[in-house]
Formats: sequence, structure tokens, C-alpha cells
Amino acid sequence: MVKIQSHSFPEELLLQPNEIKTDYFKSITIPHQRLKQALDTLLINILEPADTLVFLVFGVTGVGKTTLRLRLENLLNYEFLPSLRQNPGQIAVAGIEAIPTEQGKFSYKDYYTRALESLQEVLIEYKIDYEIPHGEVKDLGLLNRAYRQDSPALRRAMEKAFRYRQVKAFTVDEAQHLFMMAGGHQMLQQMNWIKSIANLTGTVHILFGTYELLNCPTLNGQIGRRSEDIHLLPYQADNPEDIAEFIRVIRTFQRHIPLVQEPKLEQHYEYLFSGSVGCVGLLKNWLTRSLRVAYSEEARTLNSKHLKLGAFSASRINKIKEEAQQGFKRFQEESSFFERQYSTEHGIKMPAKNSLLKKGRVGQRKPKRDDVGVNSDDD
Repeated sequence: MVKIQSHSFPEELLLQPNEIKTDYFKSITIPHQRLKQALDTLLINILEPADTLVFLVFGVTGVGKTTLRLRLENLLNYEFLPSLRQNPGQIAVAGIEAIPTEQGKFSYKDYYTRALESLQEVLIEYKIDYEIPHGEVKDLGLLNRAYRQDSPALRRAMEKAFRYRQVKAFTVDEAQHLFMMAGGHQMLQQMNWIKSIANLTGTVHILFGTYELLNCPTLNGQIGRRSEDIHLLPYQADNPEDIAEFIRVIRTFQRHIPLVQEPKLEQHYEYLFSGSVGCVGLLKNWLTRSLRVAYSEEARTLNSKHLKLGAFSASRINKIKEEAQQGFKRFQEESSFFERQYSTEHGIKMPAKNSLLKKGRVGQRKPKRDDVGVNSDDD
């Protein structure tokens, strides 16, 4: 009698086309320790806001910034669903992707227009997804009335939309593009501009980007008190706890790979760790690429050959490693600078810093171990 292997994915998925099976695997999100710590910090500050209105979330390519953003948006929509049902005009969270400057000049008009468009688009999707009854929304014409007007008019329309919609959080992806301009004075103006919008609207602004966000000046006291940095650090090869967490992530991924026989990826953990630079996002992309190779061969499981064929090029991995090393070094140096400055100004000794999170570029969050699970939300 043949023993049928039990899978963590629906058995009928094996009968589906390869494209559908691949999409299923891409939809899997692993709430690992790094992701959970950052997500908990953001949720607490959005649901119970204090003085922190601006968050800078940064890290190397593939570390999980997009997954964090999408997971945050899903959880906020779920958290505020009862309120959204009662008030069809309300929006829990909205967001845009920042566009690079043209010839070194940032377009505020384009930013305001995209922000207004995102508020409308999110509202439409929310009504469809959750069948919220359509009601009269007085400010739907804001964009049309202000679209051809100047930047101040667009900004007022945007601020009014934030307040009317009662937006709890506004996310900006690729946020380093907001600060791609010469001179510290101009970048300080940009930070003051973001802080002003967040302050006037009461909406928490979360900027997701690369280590270039470290260029953002926070020497200004008011900005420092109202901003918080979240560093999404890759798992470290010299940290036993990080290795254990990464192996748990590998185990969870392998249980959800839609193949007849569950692959034994744990035995390749050193290879997977090195080739993904300790980044869960890169690991998942790598496994997805390898899965496509396995499907092309009609393989029953995923093996080392598929992993090698699906691996990223050495030049790309080396570039990401260099970015991670330089970014982390800069983060540490800047943390030390602000700690010394704070200590000097206040005459106190600063506590040991944490590599993931710092308040106003000062302080710490005590790490803790979290369970690893699976959620089939956006990746």
C-alpha cells in the first residue's frame, strides 16, 4: 500500500496548472521575527498614537520591506473594518510609490495628485472587497476641482481628504526618492514638509526605502521627537538565534512548496543563507525561481540542482552584500553619533542600542523570540 504524503497546502493544488501553483507559493508570507518586531512597533504606534507621526523603515534590497508594508495594510484594514462598515467614507490606510525627481527638482504637485488619487482608489477597492454600501461622499470631487490648480491648492485638498477620510496611516514606498536632491538644507526642508503634513492631518506617515533614507537629517529637535527609524536587518550568520530563525523559515517554506514530495531544504540551509544574504524576501524569490525550474522538468520535488539553476548571479549577491554591510555600518555610526550627542546634551549615559529599532535615532527595543507561522496574505 502506497503511503500518501500529507502537505501543508491543499492537495487539489497539485492538479492545477503550474502558474496557479507558483502563484500560491508567492502568496505565502512567513511572519518571522524581524518582520513581526517591525510590524508590532508600527501597529502599536498607529493604533495608540503618541508623538511619533513619521516612521522611516529602511533596509537592503529583498529584506522584506514590501512584505511588511502589505502586511501592515491588510492588518489595518481588518482592525478598522467595523468602523469602515459604519462610515463608508473612511479609509484606514492608503499609500503611494514616490517617483524619482526630474532634473533634481521634486514635484510637489505630482506628489499631492498621486496622494489624492490613492485615497479614491483605495476607497473604491475597499467597497468592492468588503461590500461596504455606497454612500454619498462629499469630497470625491476634491481631486477634480484641484487637479489643475497650483501646489498649495492641491496640498489643502490632500490635507482635507486625509482628515475627512480619517486616514490612520499613509505609506510611501521607494521613499528615498523624496530626498534625491543636492544639499542637506533641501533634505531638511523635505523632512519638515513630511512632518508638517503628518502633524496637520494627524495621519501617521511611514516611509519605506533603502539605506539612502539615512540621508534624512533629524538633527532638528522637533523632527527627532516625531520620527522613528526601523531598521530591517538581514539575519546574521554569526548569530545562532538568527540561524535558528532562518532555518524555521526554510522549514515553513518547504512545507508549502506545491510539489508531490516535500523537499528537504533544511540540509542546504548554509547555501540558502549565503545565497540570500540572510534576507527572507530574497530567499522566497530564489525558491520561486527554483520552483519554476522544477516544474519545467516535471520534477516531483525540489533538489540542489534546481536551487543552483534558480540562484541569483554572484555579482548581484555581492552587490547586495556590500549594500547591506555599508548600510549597517553607517547605521551604527550614526546611532553612536546621536547617542553621544544626546548623552552630552542631557548629561546621562545612553543604554545599549538595538540594531533593529531606535527612537529618534536614539534608544533601543528589547528583542524577543516570536513563533513562526504562515499566513497566505500578500508577499
